[in-house]
Amino acid sequence: MSKPYDQLFKSLAEGDPRGLLHLFGTLPLDAPAEIEVIDRELTLPALSVDHVCRIRTPEREWLAHYEAQTHYRSDVPERLLWYATALGMKFRLPVETTLILLAERYAPAALPPAGHVELADLEVFLRYRVMRLWELDPQVVTATGRRHLLPWVTLMAASEETLRSVAAQIADSGDDTLATQFVILGGLRYDREELANMLGRVTTMLLTPEIIEDSSFYQMVLEKGIEKGVEKGIEKGIEQGVEQGRLEEAGRLLHLILTTRFPGLETLLDPGAFTEAARLESLIAEIVAAPNREAVRAAIERFQA
Repeated sequence: MSKPYDQLFKSLAEGDPRGLLHLFGTLPLDAPAEIEVIDRELTLPALSVDHVCRIRTPEREWLAHYEAQTHYRSDVPERLLWYATALGMKFRLPVETTLILLAERYAPAALPPAGHVELADLEVFLRYRVMRLWELDPQVVTATGRRHLLPWVTLMAASEETLRSVAAQIADSGDDTLATQFVILGGLRYDREELANMLGRVTTMLLTPEIIEDSSFYQMVLEKGIEKGVEKGIEKGIEQGVEQGRLEEAGRLLHLILTTRFPGLETLLDPGAFTEAARLESLIAEIVAAPNREAVRAAIERFQA
């Protein structure tokens, strides 16, 4: 998982471990069990899993291991195998691994049913579950009443009415962390500006270049850049498509922040100054951290000087 979504998954998972186990079909909410979130860092070799819990019930004890993927890659089954092997050997417990696919557009139609490595006398085999979030009924979240699960609805088979209902619940809660998670996670599938508008405010405080590169608009421009390239010109077409998409997305984010948090200051913007994506992203970061309107105005003036 790319770093922004890796951190987001960890935040959501640790915010409500019991709810997460229910969400991904590992343990019913009312099942008697002791849940312990354990250290993700593994050694020999050094590995870092997305999320793992030790579960003790009256019947048994095991590890529930989750790996979330934004962009599926061919080495995923083998990596799952090594993660599960390291966890099993470290804790001497059975391991149940679940691969969570976040975005349909980045996932293959068919996946290997297991991870398998055979090296002479060494053979390692792992069966794992695959969960495609876009196939899940959002009622698995909405029926629980657990607030920390609400951002997941953005990636499920949710109607617009359900999505707006969830946004209203998050907005009413006043929880900025949940609001940010709602917009960033939902950006894998929807336009982030539309999601922010559902909340009625801008809370996307994690506007990093990595997140911009995972946005639907950025990916669309990238694909167009690839399509325009032919033979020797394909590399140039990709490069131009990427840079233009990054620049335009940053411009839209900047305008959204200003109109929502500092209305009126968007009139100071000169689109002609938007020539470098990296500089524009730096301005966004400065404005997000600005303590007041005067500081924002000064930042815009310095940028356009």
